[in-house]
Amino acid sequence: MSSDPKSKRLTLTAGVVRDALRGKAKIVAPKFDENRQLGKVSTDSRSITAGDLFVALKGESFDGHDYIAEAVKKGAAAVLCEKYPADTIQDGIDIFLVEDALASFRLLASQWRELVDPTVIAVAGSVGKTTTKDLLAAILSKKSKNLVWTKGSQNGFIGLAMTLMEIKPETELAVIEVGIDAPGAMIQHIDMVRPEVSLVTAISEEHLEWLLNLETIAREENLILEETSRAGGTSIINLDDPWIAPLMQSIKETGKIGFTLGGISGPQVVSGKITGNVLEVEGLGRKKFSVDCPLPGEHNARNLLGAIATALVVGVSPGEITEGLLSFVASGGRSQLENLKSGAKVLCDFYNANPASMRAAFKVASEGRHKSGTIWLCLADMKELGEAEEALHRALAADIASVPGDVRLMLYGERMKWLSAELATVAPRVKINHFLSQDLMAAGVKAGLKPEDFIVIKGSRSMRMEKVWESLKS
Repeated sequence: MSSDPKSKRLTLTAGVVRDALRGKAKIVAPKFDENRQLGKVSTDSRSITAGDLFVALKGESFDGHDYIAEAVKKGAAAVLCEKYPADTIQDGIDIFLVEDALASFRLLASQWRELVDPTVIAVAGSVGKTTTKDLLAAILSKKSKNLVWTKGSQNGFIGLAMTLMEIKPETELAVIEVGIDAPGAMIQHIDMVRPEVSLVTAISEEHLEWLLNLETIAREENLILEETSRAGGTSIINLDDPWIAPLMQSIKETGKIGFTLGGISGPQVVSGKITGNVLEVEGLGRKKFSVDCPLPGEHNARNLLGAIATALVVGVSPGEITEGLLSFVASGGRSQLENLKSGAKVLCDFYNANPASMRAAFKVASEGRHKSGTIWLCLADMKELGEAEEALHRALAADIASVPGDVRLMLYGERMKWLSAELATVAPRVKINHFLSQDLMAAGVKAGLKPEDFIVIKGSRSMRMEKVWESLKS
């Protein structure tokens, strides 16, 4: 850490925490030293090391307050909490007592983001945001060695604050994945993250229990583009998505760049053309260049194009983009194309599922299949679709009916019974089996699998479809 005044100001201290909480904390400390330096900020007592700040949060199945004593024993120098256990050591501990620990944690993260002030890039959208964020982080790794990005899918109220608190004084760029599940969440996230560049990947059905319909989803997701441009930043607009493309005209500010597969490039548009796994890119005054797309499918080529458009905006060269992509590693269970020892291909896309990502997976299977092989669609329930869940499960039947060749449908979950019933009418040629467990499904696939076959594994996170993959590869 440098000893210059700016670096000293940017050190996380007890005083910084106090000031960030804006008088909303009662400080319990026998000798409060505002210059006392703190280590990292953690919400997990297991990761605490000497000098850290432990934030005690309440979840659906846990209460961080139950682990304050453990955190202190492991060396926590300060605790942010709603109540402090009377029988836990207090001497030498700075205790910040607040009414709402999560709101206070987010307030601290917001203030820290403002103090450090790196270039913040936000990635939002209904589908593809984690993949796009990971692609962008890989690309930017050659532009900046001091890069922070969201790990996994930590994109909600807690995860956003955790990522912002990872920013260091030397951080130049931060890529923040932003997720929403209800109206009003996005504007709260924008107020905390305050991105200079924002990208919305795509709009589709998600969290319909609270977001209700596509109109609401588009309005909420697109807020981050509108607010970024309004604040003087740059919005990256998917011109291939009918719910996002109109913002190219409706946003009056100049801070906007479009991207499209197969469209015409221009001063404000990055255009891409995908041939096999090669993406050809042009626009923003750059000479045409090509990169290898590390993930299968047109939807992933579009995710990559959005990441490239974003990278070009922050000054990354085509050479740095190509080099950065070599370090890309997909997050587990997202568009991973694997091979079994037998030779059969497996699309491991089981981290989550909604109608749009299901259709994208069917397209990958259609394009990647061997003409003499069978396509095995191992599908489990799509969750959080609200009152539309039956209709949306049934609607997949038309998409499956258009998948060419020999198709075997392997289903798991109560909601998939709707799809099974619909398929009996729409595509009676498709052979359907419904299973009581993931292991039984995998056994059913193994019994008829040939080397030239293609397998898709897909379902919502809680359906644990990774078990099918584990069983198949073993």
